[in-house]
Amino acid sequence: MKRKFLIWYAVAAVASLLAFEYAFWSNGFAYLEKQSESGYRTQAELLGELFLAEDTAAKENFPEFAQRQGEALKMRITIIDEAGNVLGESAGAEEVMGNHLDREEVQKALAGESNSVIRRSATFGMDYCYSAVPVRTEGFRGVIRAAVPMEELRNMNDEFFRSTVLAAAILLLLAVSLAMYFRRYVSAMKRVEVMRREFVSNVTHELKTPLTSIRGFVETLKEGALEDPACARRFLDIIEIEAERLSHLIDDILVLSEIENGRETRQELCDVNETIREVTALLEPGVKEHVRLIFKPDPAVLPYRCSRNRMKQLLINLIDNALKATEFGAVTVSCESISGCLVLKIADTGIGMEEEQTDRIFERFYRVDKGRSRSQGGTGLGLSIVKHIVELYHGTIKVSSRPGEGTEFTVRLPYRQEGEKDGKTRDTGYR
Repeated sequence: MKRKFLIWYAVAAVASLLAFEYAFWSNGFAYLEKQSESGYRTQAELLGELFLAEDTAAKENFPEFAQRQGEALKMRITIIDEAGNVLGESAGAEEVMGNHLDREEVQKALAGESNSVIRRSATFGMDYCYSAVPVRTEGFRGVIRAAVPMEELRNMNDEFFRSTVLAAAILLLLAVSLAMYFRRYVSAMKRVEVMRREFVSNVTHELKTPLTSIRGFVETLKEGALEDPACARRFLDIIEIEAERLSHLIDDILVLSEIENGRETRQELCDVNETIREVTALLEPGVKEHVRLIFKPDPAVLPYRCSRNRMKQLLINLIDNALKATEFGAVTVSCESISGCLVLKIADTGIGMEEEQTDRIFERFYRVDKGRSRSQGGTGLGLSIVKHIVELYHGTIKVSSRPGEGTEFTVRLPYRQEGEKDGKTRDTGYR
């Protein structure tokens, strides 16, 4: 319905413009033609008086008079007798010009009326404004006619027509662009609304799950499980795990909100090797028995200006995910400076992912293996946080993975010039 309305609006706007332009120019062009006819007729009358004032009674003087006055006035001058014969023509074409007795302006002039008409010349093949006045001398009765080409006025009309068409096309293009923008805006708003509803639904679900477990075990303890120390201890451990999971979820939501709202902590030149060492040392105690966490520092890596906390959040989420997905083998972390970018790579030999899964892993609350993620305490927000941190620094992140062979994340963060401000890029380059 909205699309039809926009289409009809665009059509109506263009039609209104064309109608207005046509009415305006038709009246304006008619006015210009009338003014031109009046001016040229006045010139023809003055020319007739000049003809009468000069000694041009002899017919052999007519061509010379027409030639001279035509050059002076920059117009065609034609002298026609009462029989319609052309006796003098400033363009020198009297020999090829036929009898002019049937010409409208000539007939009116012979009847004693000074007049002007606009018509096409059969001899010269263009439009002229013909102004004819009657002249009578002692030995001559006929017409002096001045002809001015209307090409310039016609060109003006053509140019105006082209300008009108161009203006209509631009207006139509603008209307279409606005319609497309409005459509994209509405679609974007709908997507945002869907994302908001999904986020609220997911958050509610994620909060409800641990809360339900906590409430259930608390009620069980109240009903008598406290009397059994072993059972009570086990239930309290579960309550502690669920409470910690709930705390992590709230922390991740707050971090995500801070990044999306542009609330950035203090930036500094970060020693990338040292930051990675701190993160690996933090995660090392949780590494499984048959998994190795490998990091070989690169002395050539340049310091990166960023929030140290944001960098650690990015690394913790990527490395922790890799460790959780790996049962045997290794998780390898590397960093290097390439072509003005800090390049971070986190590769594992874990369970891997299908291609359709790699397209969705940055969505909030999306989990490749829901059962494994929940059992390991994942919130489903880690990679979404990673995506937003990468976006915060105008970077890109790519993931390559094959089921059963492992996954590799590659993060490219451009080095920024001193004084360059942060801001979200429109093209994040996520794959």
